[in-house]
Amino acid sequence: MFSVYYKNKLKNIFNLIINTEPNEEVLLSNFHKLPEEIKVSWFRDGKFIIGDILADGHKYKTQAKSANDFVEMVNDTIYSVYEVPSNCINTLSKVKRFNPKPDEFKKLNNYSIEKSDMSLIKNRELKLV
Repeated sequence: MFSVYYKNKLKNIFNLIINTEPNEEVLLSNFHKLPEEIKVSWFRDGKFIIGDILADGHKYKTQAKSANDFVEMVNDTIYSVYEVPSNCINTLSKVKRFNPKPDEFKKLNNYSIEKSDMSLIKNRELKLV
């Protein structure tokens, strides 16, 4: 996973330097390669939320200190694993991210809850503004 992660980070840096806006075809292609659903099991370890992300039969790990950062890291992990270029990530993040339902997000913010599971489902269609 780390080699894919760092490879994608280098791609993202390269894309930032070039700063090209993706066309609709590129956005649609990257949107459709993302999984339809991911499952996240998480637990607290001191100040950190540590999670296992299950997507298309593969498991990935991530961690963060806050609920907002954890959701961001889950999304970053998925974008990295599925090799979404950075010039597409901003647009795709605005259109549809993998976000927990309000009650699941509330659990992430509640420090008395030590662990939980959640399913995050991708929107069925991409609507570009």
